[in-house]
Amino acid sequence: MSYPHSIDPVLLEPDLVQRWFELRRHGSTSYEELVLGALGRYSAKSALIVAAGGDRLALKWAGHGFETWLGREVWDLSLADLDPHDEGTFRRAWVSALETGEPTRLVCQRVRNGSVETVTLTALPLTQRWGGPVVLLFSDLVGQRTSLVEAIFRSTRQGILALSTLRDDAGRPEDFQIVAINDGGSTLFRQSTEALLWRRLSEFLLPADRRPILDRLCRVLQDGSTDAFEYSFDLRPGGGWLHLQVEAGCVGDLLALVVTDVGGIKAREESYRLLFEDNPMPMWVCDGEDQRFLAVNKAAVDHYGFSAQDFSAMRVHDLLSGDDPSVPAKADAMPVKSAGELQAHRRSDGSQIETLSYARPIRYQDRPAVLLAATDVTERRRIEAHVAHLAHHDFLTGLPNRALFLKRLSEALVGLDDPASSPGGVAVLCLDLDGFKGVNDRLGHPAGDELLCLVASRLRAEVPGRADLVARLGGDEFSVLVMGDEAMRRADAMAGRIVDALSAPFLLKRQEVFIGVSIGLAEATPDARTSDRLLANADLALYRAKREGRRTHRWFDADVDTVIQASRALEQDLRAAVADKALGVHYQPLVDCARDEIVGCEALVRWRHPVHGFISPAEFIPLAETIGLILDIGDYVLREACREATSWPEHVKVAVNLSPAQFHPNGNHLVDTVKMVLDETGLDPARLEVEITESILLKDTETNLATLARLRALGVRIAVDDFGTGYSSLTYLRVFSFDKLKIDKSFVQELGARPECRAIVAAITGLGSSLGITINAEGVETPVQLRHLRELGCDEVQGFLFGRPVPPERIRPILATGGPAFRLREAFAA
Repeated sequence: MSYPHSIDPVLLEPDLVQRWFELRRHGSTSYEELVLGALGRYSAKSALIVAAGGDRLALKWAGHGFETWLGREVWDLSLADLDPHDEGTFRRAWVSALETGEPTRLVCQRVRNGSVETVTLTALPLTQRWGGPVVLLFSDLVGQRTSLVEAIFRSTRQGILALSTLRDDAGRPEDFQIVAINDGGSTLFRQSTEALLWRRLSEFLLPADRRPILDRLCRVLQDGSTDAFEYSFDLRPGGGWLHLQVEAGCVGDLLALVVTDVGGIKAREESYRLLFEDNPMPMWVCDGEDQRFLAVNKAAVDHYGFSAQDFSAMRVHDLLSGDDPSVPAKADAMPVKSAGELQAHRRSDGSQIETLSYARPIRYQDRPAVLLAATDVTERRRIEAHVAHLAHHDFLTGLPNRALFLKRLSEALVGLDDPASSPGGVAVLCLDLDGFKGVNDRLGHPAGDELLCLVASRLRAEVPGRADLVARLGGDEFSVLVMGDEAMRRADAMAGRIVDALSAPFLLKRQEVFIGVSIGLAEATPDARTSDRLLANADLALYRAKREGRRTHRWFDADVDTVIQASRALEQDLRAAVADKALGVHYQPLVDCARDEIVGCEALVRWRHPVHGFISPAEFIPLAETIGLILDIGDYVLREACREATSWPEHVKVAVNLSPAQFHPNGNHLVDTVKMVLDETGLDPARLEVEITESILLKDTETNLATLARLRALGVRIAVDDFGTGYSSLTYLRVFSFDKLKIDKSFVQELGARPECRAIVAAITGLGSSLGITINAEGVETPVQLRHLRELGCDEVQGFLFGRPVPPERIRPILATGGPAFRLREAFAA
């Protein structure tokens, strides 16, 4: 290998090179003037390259030193007859010298007799009288020699040892002696090279292993073969065990050993054994081709009832229940994927269990295999099924709840745009019981609950169609979804029958009770193709039915329902308020039940209308979502709340409500806004808590969960608001770890009066305790409610008992003063 570059004439061969430069200053660098009769002491180590026609080059002559270095005589020797490496070196010298027109130095490396020899060549471009240019090469031919064996010997981290053979009087090998060892070996044995040289190999072997190991190495020496084995010994004192892989070979009477530290591999193998055999999760190793079990741990034997011997005669397919539709048709197909997959397994007694199974390819006993693991989720799945039913059905009447109703309604509306699956028509009925409150107040809550169950039973009888759905939305509000051919006609007839059915007397506590029902109906039209709009239209019709005498039904009529005009006026006022930043943010304290201290405040948006005064958030927030202002309002509240919280004590956090609309289309705006506001205000992300309603998880679930995860990654806490109101979907507690659940105030307000409410709150607090989730109770207004919540282990409370939401200038001194929360009312009243 050569590396050409130009040289400074004073750095190398100063006499000859300086003579070349001197000649050039006089206008000629000719061969005759520099070489003929003038080389002197350089002639023995020089050579001349000349053109030999075409692109061929030749060595015209070379001194005897140069010939010795080349290993052959030179006279009109074509470069093509040289070793390819030497040919390339001289050709590069020719090209470099003639292209630059100046002396060029080349560093040339040659491999000879097991060593790398490095010399420096100097190439001088010359002219000649009788032809084209020539190039003079010369060198001192004294270079650096590096042994390849020594370079390898010193470069590797593996230990390399050369052992001489020690023989007994009969000439038989009996031991070996270290005559050479590299730095890698010294490092492995944790001793210096000097301390290891000339020591017998038997000194390093345990007494029980000494003879077998020496005999094994003697066979390598005698047969001229190679061998490989593993050996472990103790590096006393206090050095620990050294686990080595030994590879042996011989060269004459010398034995060569290459030793590699395999302690890390051994440790991993031991960890695998411990993680497999002692793992409480059933685990198997099966063959990667025929799926036969190769190994099984104790947990699998105990849980499935098959012995280890039974498993050894089985395949993975034999473990799967024949009723499982996920089982592949081919018995040798791998039925488990790397990600968790639900499967039905059978046990030795024939019983079936549901499992979450995992698979991972591994190497086992030098062949491809698969590591299988299974978690029995039978009981969990049963609980999940029960929870899923509760999440979509009303706990009192058993009817579908609001979440399921909205889901079915959304699906029906989407189907209207698909001619192939169109339900024909869609109509909704919104029902509100007339006179129910009087019955509830007069006969008590248990009687009111019984009445609701009786109402539900009559509604089921009047809505018999499998395509139709009757649901309880909450309180004494019910709704019916009618789908299919002639949906409008059937809905109108159904409304009349329901009015008649619920006008008939009910028998409660051995007395007849009379109530009625008002019904608003709306049909899906091109102007009403969303769930919200369709329900809003039905609500407007219901309002008109009540105003027109109750116990009747009315269809939505845009021309008649003047309430829409008021809604439009309110919409315009809201747009102006948002544009003028006329909204305000009030703060309600969050109190730690155990410490009786304020630990945070919930930020609540307020709107003081110039004519109507304070407008309820329950009125203008849905309107803002409908008309697309919720993003502006949400950004405003978030920024104001975070800015205000920076002036509070550091342990006090701030909670901000998020609307489902803020999660669309993909949550990027929400996450970017939260990050920007935190950066702008300098608020610690751990002090910000965002509250969502579970309706966010009812659609675009994966996208919204991903948005929540990105918020969590910022350090923000995630809370679920209005938990338990019918929107609840406990299923999502499995897939996202929420920081807080907020019990809806409807359960809190009747804690002292209805045991069902106490049972529900107890269930939620127990769920929070099990999952490590903080439980907050909203709407605490009385000491009795607070006492119940403390008894049930509620973590955090808020409500009028401690204070109403107040402007920032009123909350600051309260937070700055600190102290027990029971003084809050005094502070708020001051």
